Amino acid sequence: MFVETVLTSRQAKILAAIVKLNCETGEPVASKDLVEKYDFEISSATIRNEMAALEKWGYILQPHTSAGRVPSDQGFRYFVNQLMDHVKLSAREQIELRQEILKLQAVNAEIGRRLAKILAAHTEQASFTILPEEVSAVGLSNILDNQALPQADAKEIAQFFDNLEEYAEELIDTYAEQKPKAYIGKEITLSKNSDYSMIISGLTLPSGKKGVIGLIGPKTMQYPKNLTLMEYISKLLSGG
Repeated sequence: MFVETVLTSRQAKILAAIVKLNCETGEPVASKDLVEKYDFEISSATIRNEMAALEKWGYILQPHTSAGRVPSDQGFRYFVNQLMDHVKLSAREQIELRQEILKLQAVNAEIGRRLAKILAAHTEQASFTILPEEVSAVGLSNILDNQALPQADAKEIAQFFDNLEEYAEELIDTYAEQKPKAYIGKEITLSKNSDYSMIISGLTLPSGKKGVIGLIGPKTMQYPKNLTLMEYISKLLSGG
């Protein structure tokens, strides 16, 4: 069982930098990358020592024989819970989303599929919506060719989409009242080997109907942006 270690301010900054850089590039992060990208005002040797401590405590790990490190599930979780800055959508993004949601509400037909398309387009991830009378999933093509997502995981996500209707009732019962939340790696209960991330949010339509919206993608997805976007869309749809 993983026991969370309280990080020093410097260790937290280094972990945050590793997560952000890994999400940007999809590649393992070495100490020299941190020195080149960020001004920590400490030596590369000190950074290596701090990275060794983070690895010892399970926040980062070494993939294969790479000289760099990648965040572990626990590292991503610590980042999301403790280190992630709240991202504010730009005025243009807010206007675009509001206009798209208003059109969606006006049409009031196939709202689930149209909403899933909006999510997939704005996040470049796979997305799904579950409403009482409609289940939709789109955007699988966004992640099938993503090198950060192992082929086995892409296949598992595709199977989840194929069988989404079977999960619908359980997902609505579990998540319909929940605010946007990220589930990382093994936190996802679809299988014991999940190595990707899922963001799920409950949804209340103006009609009062409850539903669920979700994003699925590699663990290197942009958590701050995606969580904020899901929260904003949920509020727009509920009239907030």
